Amino acid sequence: MAETAYMGGSCFHGDRILGSAVVRELDITEFRGIRRLAKPLELSSFNVLIGRNNVGKTAVLEALYMLTMPLPHTIPPPYGRGVVDFIAEKHGGSAAREQGRKWSLLVYGYAGTAVLKYRLGVKAKTSIPTKIGSCAEAALGFKEVSIESIQVEISSERDLLRVLADGVELESSSYESFLASMGADLKRSPIALYVPNDSSAYAQISSYVMRDDVFSWIEKEGAHRRAVQDIIAPAVYDKFTEVTIRRNELCVRKEVSEEIGPLYIGVGSLGEGVKRVLLIYMLVEYLKPKLLLWDDLEVAAHPSLLESVLRWLASSRRQVVVSTHSIDVLHTITVVRPRDCRVLVLRKSPQDVMEYKALTLDDIEDILESGVDPRKIIEELEL
Repeated sequence: MAETAYMGGSCFHGDRILGSAVVRELDITEFRGIRRLAKPLELSSFNVLIGRNNVGKTAVLEALYMLTMPLPHTIPPPYGRGVVDFIAEKHGGSAAREQGRKWSLLVYGYAGTAVLKYRLGVKAKTSIPTKIGSCAEAALGFKEVSIESIQVEISSERDLLRVLADGVELESSSYESFLASMGADLKRSPIALYVPNDSSAYAQISSYVMRDDVFSWIEKEGAHRRAVQDIIAPAVYDKFTEVTIRRNELCVRKEVSEEIGPLYIGVGSLGEGVKRVLLIYMLVEYLKPKLLLWDDLEVAAHPSLLESVLRWLASSRRQVVVSTHSIDVLHTITVVRPRDCRVLVLRKSPQDVMEYKALTLDDIEDILESGVDPRKIIEELEL
């Protein structure tokens, strides 16, 4: 569909100016299937990860999601599990937990220590315990400090997880203080939201969105109407007006004529892609994460929806990292042209060292116009 059709048919209600990137740089050592990075991954406000299957795209997203709350404390929405538990269970963690080796699944080779380092792109601070007074009469107080980097260490041998801010170890309360300084609230607005390509995760998202308290807010703020206006309306001829719940089912209201309807169509009958995108739209509008991580974007977003989905993502004041191996996403991203966008082409060596090359949208346009076979794009880039 032409760009003008989308521009005329959709009006995004969020602020169009992208905010600062939460994470400017990520370094990974021995996490999941990545032994190490050849160089730290530099991130912008809008990032597209591309690469072959098993290159480590999902592991990068999971590493970024760990920033939400790596310590086993408060459980962020919407999955009803701690971040470490949620990631581990995606890789067989339920059985591993029974055997007392849950965290080993997050460590490369299932033994040793995984280290994740984040260089922040926003101002952050926290309060850390400190002694006040002389050694003999010292009292415990708190000192406010600025934070530029976070390091997460996951040890399989000791089943131990440590978080350090600029080299100082943080307890849960100090980490929550750090998150609050960036405008995050673990119970209502987590710093990051991760959307895996997993049907059970989407089922959990659906249950969360359909909760009375959550959907009441969605309706009050008009997100149930904007979801249709921003995402579906530009791609279909039917006159859908809003998302609603009827008989415990998520539906869209369809206007037909003065004599007929309105009709209420189950979102599942519109296709799995439409259902998933509507759920993510309403969830994101409700949680308002500062960092959105979306794995295999093209699986959720049908090709006819890709442009409207990418326009919505590009219009938001949040950092976005999506993964894909679809040429349709690359074509569409050059049409939408998000501000501060980078395409990160990932490749992994036989030694499990991940390397990457950052491309601009102009670079991608040149590659696509050259007629390169999409299946050979990684080789053509000559990492």
